[in-house]
Amino acid sequence: MEKEKEIIEKIKKLKEGYQVETEDPKEEPLSFLDEVNDLIRSIFNDSSLSVYTVFNRENLEEWRQKKLYRWFKNKVLKNIHKSLYFLLLVTITGFLVSEALDFYSIDGSITPKTYVKAILTEVCFIFLSGYRSDNKVQMIGASALRVGIFCLMMFVITSKTFIDTERNTSNTNAVESQIILLEEQVEEKKKSIVYYRDVKKWPVTTKQLIKEKDDMVKKLVSLKEKQSKGATKEVSDLVRYKGYGKAFFRVLLLFISVLVTRRLFSF
Repeated sequence: MEKEKEIIEKIKKLKEGYQVETEDPKEEPLSFLDEVNDLIRSIFNDSSLSVYTVFNRENLEEWRQKKLYRWFKNKVLKNIHKSLYFLLLVTITGFLVSEALDFYSIDGSITPKTYVKAILTEVCFIFLSGYRSDNKVQMIGASALRVGIFCLMMFVITSKTFIDTERNTSNTNAVESQIILLEEQVEEKKKSIVYYRDVKKWPVTTKQLIKEKDDMVKKLVSLKEKQSKGATKEVSDLVRYKGYGKAFFRVLLLFISVLVTRRLFSF
């Protein structure tokens, strides 16, 4: 206890002396090194220790030059798990921002304002995820805001996925409907050709009907080729399920972002 009191007294004396000495900015006295040296010896209980050899110009310059390395070592290497968390949060945030760009774009045009909107939304989401309330009123308000911005983020990042899915599904259904309609029209044209060729004996009309039928057949063949490349009902369902999976993946990323933010930050 006596040793601790002695150290505390020396620290107070050093602090008071340093404050007094540095009142005049023109003076740079280093007499406080004596007190620092005495304090260090008291802390480690070793009278052989000396700070004078440390505070020389060469050592100070070398220490200054390694400032960035010390920061990297202390902030990154010594906190590797937090660094990995931060890297994960940055990656997720970057992905979510990129997914939100289409939502905030104007007529499909992505401008600097679009990036500002997407980034601002994500920053607010991170802030509310790590926000700690001081009382019940703040807790209720923060919870309401947190739910609101979570729903907004969920809509923003999944809207494009659902729109693309519905577009692909609609295109597939449209191809199938056109094929069915054309097949029916081709059969009707064949009946009309037989009627005007064999019954009415109208060669001009028959020739025109044959031409129309051939055009329909060409279009029908083109649609069936498109269908054979993937535009089928089964593929349409697969695209729909794939879209649901993409949306679910983005929602999971939102939850992960919340967990990582609360682990790293406290606002």
